[in-house]
Amino acid sequence: MLCNFKIVNFDEGHMNFSSLQGYINQNYFNLVDVFGEPTYIDVNGDGKVYNEWTLRFEVQEDGEEDTDTVYATIYDWKEADGDVARSATTYHWHIGGNSMDAVEVVTQAIKDHVGSV
Repeated sequence: MLCNFKIVNFDEGHMNFSSLQGYINQNYFNLVDVFGEPTYIDVNGDGKVYNEWTLRFEVQEDGEEDTDTVYATIYDWKEADGDVARSATTYHWHIGGNSMDAVEVVTQAIKDHVGSV
């Protein structure tokens, strides 16, 4: 679990075998402002995910010289179509990853960019 850390860098990343770690309530356009356009639109055509960001974060804990890599996904889940999440004033996004660190870094990146979560 990350404690006091800073995000050194983030970009598009790919990960396998992630699972739901938590949620964040946020506007689609705020996510685009922070992370860019979604990595995938209508991810696999089965109607489960329409908007998904896959991200790789390089983080550094206070007092440490080395960095760690944290992978995270942000996605909508089982909506009628992709516009549900894109048009909501605030949407309840899913955050996936291999640990709760995924939730921490996504939350921190938004906080660093937007000012609040």
